[in-house]
Amino acid sequence: MKKPILILSCLILVIIGLTVTRAIISNTLSTTGVDLSRIDQEIDSYQRKSALIQEKILQASAFTTLEDEAERKGYEAMSTQIVLTSPLPIAYKR
Repeated sequence: MKKPILILSCLILVIIGLTVTRAIISNTLSTTGVDLSRIDQEIDSYQRKSALIQEKILQASAFTTLEDEAERKGYEAMSTQIVLTSPLPIAYKR
Protein backbone atom coordinates (compact mmCIF):
# COMPACT_ATOMS: atom_id res chain seq x y z
CA MET A 1 0.00 0.00 0.00
CA LYS A 2 2.90 2.33 0.55
CA LYS A 3 4.20 1.99 -3.01
CA PRO A 4 1.31 3.83 -4.72
CA ILE A 5 1.49 6.66 -2.16
CA LEU A 6 5.25 6.95 -2.67
CA ILE A 7 4.91 6.99 -6.46
CA LEU A 8 2.08 9.52 -6.30
CA SER A 9 4.04 11.83 -3.98
CA CYS A 10 7.12 11.59 -6.23
CA LEU A 11 5.00 12.48 -9.27
CA ILE A 12 3.50 15.47 -7.46
CA LEU A 13 6.99 16.68 -6.45
CA VAL A 14 8.21 16.30 -10.06
CA ILE A 15 5.19 18.28 -11.33
CA ILE A 16 5.80 21.06 -8.80
CA GLY A 17 9.53 21.14 -9.63
CA LEU A 18 8.87 21.31 -13.37
CA THR A 19 6.27 24.05 -12.90
CA VAL A 20 8.70 26.17 -10.88
CA THR A 21 11.45 25.57 -13.46
CA ARG A 22 9.10 26.59 -16.27
CA ALA A 23 8.17 29.80 -14.43
CA ILE A 24 11.84 30.70 -13.88
CA ILE A 25 12.75 30.06 -17.52
CA SER A 26 9.75 32.05 -18.78
CA ASN A 27 10.70 34.99 -16.57
CA THR A 28 14.27 34.91 -17.83
CA LEU A 29 13.18 34.77 -21.46
CA SER A 30 10.74 37.66 -21.07
CA THR A 31 13.46 40.02 -19.83
CA THR A 32 15.86 38.74 -22.49
CA GLY A 33 13.37 39.76 -25.20
CA VAL A 34 13.42 43.37 -24.00
CA ASP A 35 17.23 43.37 -24.03
CA LEU A 36 17.30 41.87 -27.53
CA SER A 37 14.93 44.56 -28.78
CA ARG A 38 17.15 47.30 -27.36
CA ILE A 39 20.26 45.72 -28.89
CA ASP A 40 18.53 45.45 -32.29
CA GLN A 41 17.68 49.16 -32.15
CA GLU A 42 21.29 50.01 -31.35
CA ILE A 43 22.52 47.87 -34.26
CA ASP A 44 20.11 49.64 -36.61
CA SER A 45 21.32 53.06 -35.49
CA TYR A 46 24.98 52.05 -35.94
CA GLN A 47 24.23 50.69 -39.41
CA ARG A 48 22.56 53.97 -40.38
CA LYS A 49 25.54 55.96 -39.07
CA SER A 50 27.92 53.67 -40.96
CA ALA A 51 25.98 54.16 -44.20
CA LEU A 52 26.12 57.95 -43.77
CA ILE A 53 29.86 57.85 -43.16
CA GLN A 54 30.38 55.68 -46.25
CA GLU A 55 28.42 58.16 -48.34
CA LYS A 56 30.57 61.02 -47.05
CA ILE A 57 33.73 59.09 -47.90
CA LEU A 58 32.48 58.37 -51.40
CA GLN A 59 31.50 61.98 -51.89
CA ALA A 60 34.88 63.21 -50.72
CA SER A 61 36.73 60.89 -53.06
CA ALA A 62 34.58 61.63 -56.09
CA PHE A 63 36.29 63.06 -59.15
CA THR A 64 34.22 66.23 -59.07
CA THR A 65 35.41 66.97 -55.57
CA LEU A 66 39.00 66.35 -56.62
CA GLU A 67 38.55 68.61 -59.63
CA ASP A 68 37.16 71.43 -57.51
CA GLU A 69 40.01 71.10 -55.05
CA ALA A 70 42.58 71.14 -57.87
CA GLU A 71 41.05 74.31 -59.30
CA ARG A 72 41.13 75.93 -55.88
CA LYS A 73 44.84 75.10 -55.54
CA GLY A 74 45.62 76.70 -58.89
CA TYR A 75 45.75 73.80 -61.32
CA GLU A 76 44.26 74.43 -64.75
CA ALA A 77 42.70 72.14 -67.31
CA MET A 78 44.98 71.26 -70.19
CA SER A 79 43.84 73.02 -73.35
CA THR A 80 46.21 71.48 -75.92
CA GLN A 81 47.95 68.17 -76.09
CA ILE A 82 51.55 67.74 -77.18
CA VAL A 83 52.40 64.42 -78.84
CA LEU A 84 56.07 63.52 -79.06
CA THR A 85 55.72 60.59 -81.45
CA SER A 86 53.59 60.20 -84.53
CA PRO A 87 50.87 57.55 -84.38
CA LEU A 88 51.43 54.34 -86.26
CA PRO A 89 49.20 53.76 -89.27
CA ILE A 90 46.44 51.24 -88.78
CA ALA A 91 46.92 49.56 -92.17
CA TYR A 92 49.72 49.78 -94.71
CA LYS A 93 48.95 50.95 -98.25
CA ARG A 94 50.16 48.86 -101.20
